Amino acid sequence: MISSLFNTLPIWFGLLAGGVVVLQIISGISKRLRRARAMEGAMLTRVQHARRVMREKAVVTLGLRREEMQQHRELAMLQEMIEDGETAARQEKGNDSQIYVFDERKNLGDQAFMLTISHPDFSNLARKAPEEVVQSWRSGRRYMVWAASEKMAGAKAGMRFNQDKGYRVSEPVPFQGDAEAF
Repeated sequence: MISSLFNTLPIWFGLLAGGVVVLQIISGISKRLRRARAMEGAMLTRVQHARRVMREKAVVTLGLRREEMQQHRELAMLQEMIEDGETAARQEKGNDSQIYVFDERKNLGDQAFMLTISHPDFSNLARKAPEEVVQSWRSGRRYMVWAASEKMAGAKAGMRFNQDKGYRVSEPVPFQGDAEAF
């Protein structure tokens, strides 16, 4: 029996060596699998982090885009309001605030008088006049006249803007404010 044992001993050593080799191969494969799973887990974690960062950036980008669009709407509205204000200011300046100085010559005792001179049919008097000028004459232009009295101011204006030519001259009113500024 011992001799049969010695005869089978190389087979047993071969089986034992084969088993050790199989165990080493299985151990190496399991190490590789664990490493691959760990790398896969790390990759999944990085991908999830990248997704979260991208979602956050997308939310910020969308928020900024909405804010930009809102600002464009507000800017367009403000631009329109500015244009309306400028148009109104031009009309106001053209109609009411413009004062023409009749003449700059004044004597020592003269004072400033305001009067309005209009011409309802100015387009026939000056055929090629721009519409703005025609409209200003229809609505009336304000003039400052230097004279010693209201009568003198009215006479000065009446001589220059004759009623025979269709001009209408209002009654002179003493100027309120600093006439020297003009």
